[in-house]
Amino acid sequence: MHIDLVGRLGHSKMLFTSLPPELIAHILLELDVRSVLQCRQSCSFLRDLMDNDTRLQYQIELAAAGMEDGPTSTLTAAERLQILRTRQAAWDKLENTSSEEVPMLRGGVWELYGGVLAQGEGSRTLVLKQLPSAIRGIEGREWRIEDLGVKMRDFGMDPAQDLLVVLENRAEGASMTCAVHLRTLSTGDPHPAAPRPAVVTHSPQLGRYTHTIQIVEDFVAILMTCGDADHSELLVWNWKTGQRRLHITSADMSSFAFLTARYMLLTSLPTLELDENDVFHGDVPRLLVIDLERMPDHQVHFAELDYLCAFHYPVLADNFATISMSIRSDPAPKWRPSPALKVPFHVARQQRLFVITLWVVEGNMHIMPFISLVPSTTLLACMERLPPGETCRVVEWSEWGPAGSRLIPAPSTHTSVWVCYVYGMTFTMSVREGSKRTILALDFNQMNVRRAQARQREQGETVGEAEQSADDKNFLVLTEPRAFRPANMFEQEVTTSLPHIVRKTDQGSAEGEGHFDAVMVSEDSLVLVSSQSRIRKYRILTF
Repeated sequence: MHIDLVGRLGHSKMLFTSLPPELIAHILLELDVRSVLQCRQSCSFLRDLMDNDTRLQYQIELAAAGMEDGPTSTLTAAERLQILRTRQAAWDKLENTSSEEVPMLRGGVWELYGGVLAQGEGSRTLVLKQLPSAIRGIEGREWRIEDLGVKMRDFGMDPAQDLLVVLENRAEGASMTCAVHLRTLSTGDPHPAAPRPAVVTHSPQLGRYTHTIQIVEDFVAILMTCGDADHSELLVWNWKTGQRRLHITSADMSSFAFLTARYMLLTSLPTLELDENDVFHGDVPRLLVIDLERMPDHQVHFAELDYLCAFHYPVLADNFATISMSIRSDPAPKWRPSPALKVPFHVARQQRLFVITLWVVEGNMHIMPFISLVPSTTLLACMERLPPGETCRVVEWSEWGPAGSRLIPAPSTHTSVWVCYVYGMTFTMSVREGSKRTILALDFNQMNVRRAQARQREQGETVGEAEQSADDKNFLVLTEPRAFRPANMFEQEVTTSLPHIVRKTDQGSAEGEGHFDAVMVSEDSLVLVSSQSRIRKYRILTF
């Protein structure tokens, strides 16, 4: 909670500053960072006290880095502060401390979550790797689950809960059953916190399905999308009780994400119509927010949802139509690493960026994807302004998009396969620059942006672009509004202005052993993906 301590002090400021410095520091440590920084600006005494108190400096640096403190350990605040500064310096320049290559297996399924890279080997074996970090003191290790006992169609995992979710599809004549097995990630045995037997089931219509799995605390959510028909089903279970919490069927829902442990984001694809001149027309693409506490546990159709609100995107121009949408955000709300890792700090649980990709078609041929980058705080701030009890409220683009997000064209390398491209408030992508691939890391942590701006002003960085050093050009602070291009995609010009930092680094070449198709990100690593038939590997850059 933010406390206007400076305003409340008033005439008592002299009395407050006359307290022993140790007591003042203890009081300040109980405040949020915004209040602490306000106090620092109020007088030279408090500024000097904070600048010389390691604990307060650590608290400020954590917020600037988008981190929160880890579990109690033998590390002092001074040691944690030094580790944090070392980590930030490495990420600011994208200078990894080590790298290694991991063969890409041919099991067909994989996952990167919570610092663990897992791959299927055949249909019954999982090969897992804990990604290391010399800076945060995480030791790398590898292990295998040789035989899951079932034929694995897909899987999800949460290393913090030692949870492995294995999907098995059983076809029985004209019907099928999807069995969701709840195992431990460490051994593959039934999870001790799951019901007995450690499995929940669902019987969808017969077809070939793709799956999206998300785990948020006690919830396991699975989106089943049928490739044989315009049909999808979203199911949420409490994995510790086996109770189904949500069941939505739809032909218009292509993706979902948890905004918080209570609220979920769903994509809503527009209905398309072709007029007498063969010109496409469609509704505005939108994101729906549903409240799990208000949703029934029985089956409900998407069109009948009593949703909380809908965030609308700008109106597309004639002959442009949205054909698909996807939402990505990692880690899950309230997620924190396993205490067994004993990390000094980790990504703050309220620091989450949503990467929404919209695939737009011009006419019936040219597909033009673009990316919407939206912090969770943008959406939650709009929701807080809703009148109590009101539902199905429309939040127009002008209310949330121009100042609270960024729209960018998707690079040609943007993928719907290697989708672990966001972690915390950082989004990564690769772009082609001549014969090389350049990695871009976009940081939307607003406190870090403001600090970078202040640092640039202090250093008097007013030189022209031609005079910038290589380091300057690889670390850019973008604060100015930018109009989206191509401009003809929307009915009116669309401008977005959410400030962010762009970090750049060159890795690999367009051809040969250094080639990579995509880049993914975890808390301590960039993972370069090479998935060509002759070069199949992950190159892990560790920070």
